[in-house]
Amino acid sequence: MRTVRPLRGESWDGASDRLLARAVVPSRRGHPVVLPSLKGRRPSNQKNSLIPSRKAIWPGLTVLFVLAASAYGLLVGGQVASFYDQARNGVEALAVAAGFGVRQIVVQGQTHTSDAEIKAALDAGPSTMMLDFDTEAAKARLESVPWIRHAQVMRLLPSTLQVVIEERAPFAVWQSGGKTYVVDEAGTVLSPAVREAYAELPLVVGEGAAKNAPALYDTLKTYDELKQQLIASVRVGDRRWTLKLKSGVEILLPDDNVADALKTYTNVERNRGLVGDNIAAVDLRLADRVTFRLRDINAPRVIAVQPVPQPNEIPTAATKGMPPKSVSKGST
Repeated sequence: MRTVRPLRGESWDGASDRLLARAVVPSRRGHPVVLPSLKGRRPSNQKNSLIPSRKAIWPGLTVLFVLAASAYGLLVGGQVASFYDQARNGVEALAVAAGFGVRQIVVQGQTHTSDAEIKAALDAGPSTMMLDFDTEAAKARLESVPWIRHAQVMRLLPSTLQVVIEERAPFAVWQSGGKTYVVDEAGTVLSPAVREAYAELPLVVGEGAAKNAPALYDTLKTYDELKQQLIASVRVGDRRWTLKLKSGVEILLPDDNVADALKTYTNVERNRGLVGDNIAAVDLRLADRVTFRLRDINAPRVIAVQPVPQPNEIPTAATKGMPPKSVSKGST
């Protein structure tokens, strides 16, 4: 095989093109190389064989544009969300049919909270998929129920929800605006209440009575006899208390120093015996005297009694500086 040289006036590149047309690659050393893979191909198109022509690009761009426009239309029209919801509902339905629905709810610690309140807070039923149930959200909803202080929700697969609750303790019955409620020690209203349903709880009346009742009854802890006679504690002007006894007697307490006033009252009642059937009210609002109001409206009188300190007893704010055994009477 002979070596083909460039024609006169022709460059080496031109000779190469002629040889490529014959599927021959020239060698600069004079030895040609035959490339079978080029046989039957058009050498003029070898350089641009990997670049698509314009006619091939436009159909692809058109398809991409149509797909993008369709996706945008589905997204704007809400169809994507609809397809997702349908798929999700289908999966949930299959899981429920397979036995992973809420078929049983077990509750521990329930005393005052109603079944309806617990069921509404859980928001779960036979069509609820156990695997997808949000226990933390259910816990938050349960703790928004007034009676429930703390709650815990657990999934027991395949189909049981276990609920453990800690309820608030009822402390008193609060009467306000003609309505009655049961409240806890913090004054939190737990639910409307009928007085007879909570007869063992103290009755507090008036604005501010619910939140101030714990302090009052903490002071009354050592006065068991007085508590047994007490039927209601009335908050006056959200400043002080008036205690109503079963005998009909009212005890008017001061704004502060309630413990001293109660001590004075018990001393006077025990030593003087002035609190009888004819006494309507005992006024302890003044630190230097105790005033009694009588029941008999035909002979209204006010008896002011200066308390008598007991032997070896430290005088209180209500008894300090008072001479013993002094009783004054006056008509109104």
